[in-house]
Amino acid sequence: KEPGQHKAIVVSAMSKVTDALIELVHLASSRQDSYLEKLETLKQRHLDTIDRLLSGASTSASVSANINVVANTSTSALTLAKDLKSKVMADFEDIKEILRGLWLVQSASMPATELVSGYGEIWSAQFLNAYLNSLGQSSTWLDARQVLVVEPGETSVVVDWESSQKKMNQWLQEHSHLQRIVITGFIASTKDGIPTTLKRNGSDFSASIFGALLDSEHITIWTDVDGVLSADPRLVPEAVVLEDMSYSEATELAYFGAKVVHPSTMAPAIQRQIPIW
Repeated sequence: KEPGQHKAIVVSAMSKVTDALIELVHLASSRQDSYLEKLETLKQRHLDTIDRLLSGASTSASVSANINVVANTSTSALTLAKDLKSKVMADFEDIKEILRGLWLVQSASMPATELVSGYGEIWSAQFLNAYLNSLGQSSTWLDARQVLVVEPGETSVVVDWESSQKKMNQWLQEHSHLQRIVITGFIASTKDGIPTTLKRNGSDFSASIFGALLDSEHITIWTDVDGVLSADPRLVPEAVVLEDMSYSEATELAYFGAKVVHPSTMAPAIQRQIPIW
């Protein structure tokens, strides 16, 4: 309901999915056969979510990504659900093969871990896009690995802005008729095209990066708190939400422990002077 004709929506994985995927990697590489049961449980959770979103399994639902929906039982929604389930099941077969390889070699490389841990965002983006399509809204989803190029490090990444902007512009030319883009947070690619991630809290960082790449009017971060407080509410019960602050003030608060917005998230917005809500 925010103003503006064109919107980009950056999504994270459903609650605890990234942790579950990383756990699967560790279990498989340490030859704990329980990874197979946990993989099946995770698959079923996503298939059930598709039913709740698109197949009319209930009159209303609330999924873990904090998206409240009303079930849609139209033929188009059922077709979307069928196609989406096929894609998800194929993804889980791919993951199963990767985990089997890790089980055999008893080792988990960083590229393998990065690849597996990024699937949650891919599913979330497809789910939300399918739901928007079921409502008749003009939308598509973008796998951020197609356009976002980064140089990964141990705990952070460096964005290749020139390459990323070129890829983003090209993608937009091919999809200029769409009003909404649902984009995967957290994931990216190296300059060699190898899947990687933006590390922890990467989805907020993704939102800021794509806000800059898309020359957005503003960036809105949806989170589980009302905003930045004037003090730690655990120490100062009368702390209030600050209505506005400068980038430097927000950065200073983050440096001293405020967890609402990470400094990395703010960097692209600061560079382009884009307001963060």
